[in-house]
Amino acid sequence: MCNNTVSSAMIDSMFTVRLERIRTLSESTKDFRFVCADNISLDYKPGQFYRFVFTDEQGEFERSYSLCNFDELYGRHMDLVISQVDSGRATKLLFDCQEGLEAKVTGPFGRLTLPEEVPGRLVMVATSVGLAPYIPILKELETSGFPEVLLLLGVRDRSEFIYGDLLKNYADQHDYFELRLCLSREKASAGYEHDGYVNAQIERLEVTPDADHFLLCGNPGMIDDAWAYLKESGFKPKHVVREKYVFARESKSSAKALTEEQKQLIADKLKKYGK
Repeated sequence: MCNNTVSSAMIDSMFTVRLERIRTLSESTKDFRFVCADNISLDYKPGQFYRFVFTDEQGEFERSYSLCNFDELYGRHMDLVISQVDSGRATKLLFDCQEGLEAKVTGPFGRLTLPEEVPGRLVMVATSVGLAPYIPILKELETSGFPEVLLLLGVRDRSEFIYGDLLKNYADQHDYFELRLCLSREKASAGYEHDGYVNAQIERLEVTPDADHFLLCGNPGMIDDAWAYLKESGFKPKHVVREKYVFARESKSSAKALTEEQKQLIADKLKKYGK
């Protein structure tokens, strides 16, 4: 997810992080580990995102990233998984940077978290790096007592199956968890692989609106189609939480001052995604 503007109302709650590690996950995807520079320990719900304010030669700009922590949920580290975006300002900065890069952070925000009431079945749906918020959720599930959890992950081919070993090992070690990898450009061969898109798998499920709970994260088109199907199947919004990933492409011009309309948009977004 992304947003280009910084609200002055957010400045007071910001803290500083420093880039500690960079790892390549695929040809177009890397994960970045930041560490809180102010001895701050994270206080968030797995699945939530933070807003990062970076600085380049053009000045400050903002991007929002879900935490992808697994081994350490609540310490000082913040793990992010980021894919390249053509002409992306964050791509240019992060994919060419070195350890030590600093950013300002505020948050957490978002509702893509485990429901307070344990459902009969939890279905987590993602495309590409929309997987990120589910990684810390998997760790939380180990002590949450959910009876049945299904992850539907859509990728074009196996090269995009990031964190594959983690997910396959998790499925082997936890009876309540099932992984379905949906391949749109390769033929399925392994038992957990399926041909086509994640929405085809959703439509093959025997969904129960009063018992199932859906988390949707990733491509906006996928989310809109999935929600349309689930709504027709009798689901209410409280049982289907949606979070769209929108990738920013920079325009040639960027206003430094916020207009009143932009300020109102920020205020509305903070209200929508507030803590």
